[in-house]
Amino acid sequence: MTSRTNILFILQTFRTGGSERVVVDLCRRLDRGRFNCFVAALIDGDLRRTLGKMGIPTLLPRIRSARQDALSVMRGISHFIGANAISVVNAHHFTPFFYGFYGARIHGCRTFYTAHSRREVELMNRPWRVLGGVLMRLIDGVIGISPDVSEAVRRQFRLPDRKVLTLTNAVDHSRFAADVDARAKRRELGIAENDRVIGCVGNLRRDKNYPNLLRAFRLLGERVRGAKLVIAGEGKRREDLEALIAGMGLEGRVLLLGARDDVPEIMKIMDVYCLSSFREGLPLSLLEAMSAGLPVVGTDVPGIRDVIVDGNTGLLVPSDDPARLSEALFEVLTDKELARGLSERGFRYVLREHGSEKWVAGYEALFSPKGQPGMPAGSGRGVRIGRAPFTV
Repeated sequence: MTSRTNILFILQTFRTGGSERVVVDLCRRLDRGRFNCFVAALIDGDLRRTLGKMGIPTLLPRIRSARQDALSVMRGISHFIGANAISVVNAHHFTPFFYGFYGARIHGCRTFYTAHSRREVELMNRPWRVLGGVLMRLIDGVIGISPDVSEAVRRQFRLPDRKVLTLTNAVDHSRFAADVDARAKRRELGIAENDRVIGCVGNLRRDKNYPNLLRAFRLLGERVRGAKLVIAGEGKRREDLEALIAGMGLEGRVLLLGARDDVPEIMKIMDVYCLSSFREGLPLSLLEAMSAGLPVVGTDVPGIRDVIVDGNTGLLVPSDDPARLSEALFEVLTDKELARGLSERGFRYVLREHGSEKWVAGYEALFSPKGQPGMPAGSGRGVRIGRAPFTV
């Protein structure tokens, strides 16, 4: 009987965001007959409880500051790797990769680093870029979640094409196809049946530019009665956003839901999904909204424009322009034919280009004992190694 491969995913945080949902989806979808999943993170959050309910063992190293605890965190991860016979380590974002490299190396693990945004690698100073390039040459592969991210990693760390591959983010459509009692969910959240709901899911951090969305929503509220803004996610900017909401007089009309494990249900009560970020990698929440059949509006920035074709699969507006964003949201909420067309074309796009079957098959090919970057079986599209196709 073939033994299972033990995989350790290392995250920045157990809070719910795009990269964290990628790992949760992998834990759900990888073949349980072939793989055992383990997850470590540097910051605690509600996701650790979700993983516990799934039966996934987790590790939360004790870290007060990088300067004081770096070595103890590395040793803690290394001990966890050895104690659980981990054979594959997949670190998401550079800091978890840095902390996990030591343990993966001394235990002989096959190791993969997944980068989730161009900004993640471009903001590194030169010493970290040099160190990162050295470490990445010693591992099995670097994964970008879009061609743009993969190219940034290859260029910034001066990596050979054979070392970098692309596994574009994907959506488990079955999670968003289930029937939901939208009226009951609205009642649960205190939203009236006739309220028009704009929604967003993501970590409460600066890159998401929630102040832009709040300003746009305030303008929209002057034209649309019963408008509500629902934001699901957690993060260190919550208090700042609460103060901004109060200062704008939007209490009761903007709902900060915190971390949620019922995102598919929450999306079913939305009328339009909006992502107003300064920048993105390849936004999983946007793909999920399309999979849920929502019309989407986003800012014309890297990552978002890779998903939205303006006027076709959604609407794009200039970054940090609340007036234009408000106008786009108004158009979708008041033009049923426009909203229906965007929804249908967006759904077909994500079904065609971001299905989870090919995505999971790509990761399984990498994680399998004989897996090598660029050499999985089968054929398909959406996965690339360097500048050449890496098919699943």
